[in-house]
Amino acid sequence: MAKLTITPQDMKRSTVLDQGWYPVEVTAVTEEPNAKGDSTNIIVDLVGLPSSDPDKAKGAGVPLRRYFTEKAPGFAVNFIKACGGSVTDAGGTFDIASSVGRKLEAFVKPRPYEGRMTNDVADFRKLEG
Repeated sequence: MAKLTITPQDMKRSTVLDQGWYPVEVTAVTEEPNAKGDSTNIIVDLVGLPSSDPDKAKGAGVPLRRYFTEKAPGFAVNFIKACGGSVTDAGGTFDIASSVGRKLEAFVKPRPYEGRMTNDVADFRKLEG
């Protein structure tokens, strides 16, 4: 019989957070072709950080993911700014891989996806404090 190992992180992955801002850390940045194969997606993996705020404490250890696409790079502006990057009205260039290890806040909204609730990372801002 096949065995399945479930880690504590796997258990946290199914935690659906209440809507709000959560402290997070960028744990990985990867790239992959989009489904059509005509552009590249940048995948940003995050993990919730511990918080003394009881409303945010539920997010500690919860893995989150945000996709950016080269077809719509403007959606990454708040992420870049939250990571300390600079984007002006004239645009800019930012090495997203340099964000690994950065701590920031992510706005999480629960949303249905394929019949179950998931965490949608909708926005970013600098970590206060």
